[in-house]
Amino acid sequence: MGKMMMSSAIFLSIFLFIDLSVICCSEKVVKPTFVCITRERKALLKFRESFWNPFPTLSSWNDDTKDCCTWQGIGCDKFTGHVTRLDLGYKSFLHSDNQLQGQMIDLSLSGLKHLSYLDLSGINFQLSLIPAFLGSMTQLRRLNLSRTLLSGVVPHDLGNLSSLSVLDLGGDYQLVVDDLLWVSRLSSLEHLNMSYVDLSPTKDLLKVLNMLPSLLVLSMSYSRLNNTNLQHSCINSSLSNVQQLDLSLSHFYGEFPCFLHNMTSLRYLDLSYSNYKSSGLNLLILRNLVQINIAGNSLNHNADWISGFLLNKCHLKSLDLSFNKFYGEISTLFKNLFGCWRHNLETLELSGNKFYGHLPEEFGGLKKLMYLGLGHNVIDGSIPTYVGTLRTLTILDLSYNNLSGTIPSSLGNLSALRTMDLSGNQLCGPIPSWFGNLRELRESSLGGDNSQLSGRIPLSLGHLSNLEILYLISTSLDSTLCEAHFAKLSKLRILVLDSLKFEVRFDLVPHFQLEGLEMQYCDIEGHFPQWLRLQKELLCLYLVNYSNSGALPNWFHYMNLTNLQLSQNHIQGPIPNSISRMLPSVRYLLLKENYINGFIPHSLCEMEHLIVLDLSKNQLSGNLLDCWGNLQQLSILSLSSNEIYGFIPNSIGGAYSLQILHLNNNHLTGKLPSTLRNCNVLVVLDIGENMLSGKLPTLIEYLIYLRVLRLRENKFYGPIPSEFCKPPNLQILDLANNNLTERIPHCIDSLFIIDRTSTGFNVMFEDSFIIGNWASTYIFEIFEDGLNDVLKGLKLEYSTMRRIPTGPQLQTLVDLSIYEDNPQLCGAPLLKKCGVDKVLEGPNVENNVKEDEEDNVDKILFYGFIVSGFAIGFWGVIGALVFKRSRRHAYFEFVEERFGTWFVRNCL
Repeated sequence: MGKMMMSSAIFLSIFLFIDLSVICCSEKVVKPTFVCITRERKALLKFRESFWNPFPTLSSWNDDTKDCCTWQGIGCDKFTGHVTRLDLGYKSFLHSDNQLQGQMIDLSLSGLKHLSYLDLSGINFQLSLIPAFLGSMTQLRRLNLSRTLLSGVVPHDLGNLSSLSVLDLGGDYQLVVDDLLWVSRLSSLEHLNMSYVDLSPTKDLLKVLNMLPSLLVLSMSYSRLNNTNLQHSCINSSLSNVQQLDLSLSHFYGEFPCFLHNMTSLRYLDLSYSNYKSSGLNLLILRNLVQINIAGNSLNHNADWISGFLLNKCHLKSLDLSFNKFYGEISTLFKNLFGCWRHNLETLELSGNKFYGHLPEEFGGLKKLMYLGLGHNVIDGSIPTYVGTLRTLTILDLSYNNLSGTIPSSLGNLSALRTMDLSGNQLCGPIPSWFGNLRELRESSLGGDNSQLSGRIPLSLGHLSNLEILYLISTSLDSTLCEAHFAKLSKLRILVLDSLKFEVRFDLVPHFQLEGLEMQYCDIEGHFPQWLRLQKELLCLYLVNYSNSGALPNWFHYMNLTNLQLSQNHIQGPIPNSISRMLPSVRYLLLKENYINGFIPHSLCEMEHLIVLDLSKNQLSGNLLDCWGNLQQLSILSLSSNEIYGFIPNSIGGAYSLQILHLNNNHLTGKLPSTLRNCNVLVVLDIGENMLSGKLPTLIEYLIYLRVLRLRENKFYGPIPSEFCKPPNLQILDLANNNLTERIPHCIDSLFIIDRTSTGFNVMFEDSFIIGNWASTYIFEIFEDGLNDVLKGLKLEYSTMRRIPTGPQLQTLVDLSIYEDNPQLCGAPLLKKCGVDKVLEGPNVENNVKEDEEDNVDKILFYGFIVSGFAIGFWGVIGALVFKRSRRHAYFEFVEERFGTWFVRNCL
């Protein structure tokens, strides 16, 4: 028996040995040497053909290379040879010179039956639809279609992808989800990104999300969500596994959503810029938070609330409460400094609130702090020396407070500092020489309107070899900038010099190549500096009130400018006929308030990238160009206050993107072209102070976004057509000093009336019907020049007396002088009777004028700046964001994602 067992054991051992030997030999001999499957290779080649610009990105996809598994972006199963991975995702969205473009996602992809990973992010699919066939690719585990310029309704067929763990549709703001129920079938989903996708039609949002047991990451930023999408959110909410939640840039209001109570695993939370007014207790119980961003809401809590919130946040690394309405003594924040939260906190952003008092010494206990943002508060006192003990600090923002005293020398110890913003305070004394010791500094901002910094700019500035962005804003600094100030600034990209008195040596040969240059209100005589023409990389040039004289230089064509602002200078002569060759890439061209004369050159028609063109307040003459249909991207056109004559051409209706059109204060004649109805996104239309004639145009009814219509001081005649009542957003209507007859339509009585009394501005109703002399060339200039007395003079030439409408708005205007240019008007509040009417006395509105006066001023400013803020204040507002870190900090995350605007793409 024992022998048999021994024999069996020996036999088994020999068998196993032989078997292992075969396997080992097989590994050496039968090692797979496959190429990709032929039909899948053909499918990929056909997919390549669907792109307009496959090269150089897909240059490896060619007939000469038989093995498609070696092509760029392709991954194959190492045993079967099937294509399992297709990754064409564009990793750097901001630099899209080689961005793939195609008409649609081609059907050839359906031939890749074994595909588990598909990333087409960043490809431009020209607003085509998401194809339904993607729902049949059931092996997919990861699908990324973010930032692909897709549009339309997201197909419910995607719900068939039951193995999907990652679904990313973010960044495609033209996409709409009409019903989210299909998402509930994705039971393996861990990561869902629908940021910028329109989710407003969806219902039962929380109900669907509760059916995703594996969900860890949820991003729905700027998805048009509002409170109605979160109805019943407190009932049976079970999002306990979600670790990251982004609901920023939404249209919520009131308290934070109550389903946060149950999100006990939450570590990263972003509810920024969503109109919340109260946090309730939801955040206080979330102990595991690592990062929280609730910036840009209307949270109105005192510093004690923040202190209580921090108490049990032992894991917290980043806290952003900026641009809310928090208030109180800044030192109160740190009552619980000895709590566990102080050991890990790296980012503390409290800018844009109402904290006051001196900076407390407790800041010195935050030993891991890397980012300290306290800008735009009302903190006073001096900068304490202990700030210099925060050795890990990389960003320090104390801008726009009431800090005084000198800049402490201890700041020179912050060797890791990369950004320092001390602007907008009342700091005094010289810029210290140790400034040059901050060798890691990338961005610095000093000075401001109230700054008392004085003396010479230290030569040590030139030692900051890593400096990329420099702001020097002061009225008291006095220095000669020479080559030594820029000796080692080879990385300088953006330079802002504002309100300085200095001279620049013309033999300066800079070592840097700027991308953005702003110089305004600088006391420099002469023409453009010679060193400027050496800046071959310059994209944004902003020279305002710079005392430039002479003609536009012909060396602009050596640069690749996308933004040129030369307003308020002394530039003379005509616009060169070669302007389109000089500035082939320019998008924003602003030459306002110079002495430019001659005709508008026809080569402007070739500048197809133009978005803003402002040539107002010059001495231009001749006819308007007749090629506006070539400028499909033009959003703002201002040619006001020139000597332009002739007709408004029909081609103006071809500029479909126009939002702001200023042609006022010229010598234009004829009728308003009917083609203007095609500019259906117009917000401001100002053709006042011309010699246009005919009846008032009825095309106004097609301009549904119109907010400002200004036709004053022309030769229009006849009645005010009822079509003027149809634009639903109209706020400002100015028809003064024309030859209008008949009665004022009663519907106009529903518009807002703005008046100016001796006690200040008085906003009475909801919209604006301006029938007087106050509307200026640019809306924001209303607030510079002031309103002219009161509303005056709707030039109505009545053949018989006409009654003033009896609605509530016009009847509250009891200053009789507002009607003095209309002798045929009668009825209350005038003393002149209409027929058998009795003499009526106007009501006393003195109390109304005084009531809520401060709030009314805010309303006027709000309406004025909302209408013209981007259009006319473009460089004043958006330009400030470009050249000012503290103002773009929160804003550009949104802009970069949503628009990819020129500032983000080129200047930052």
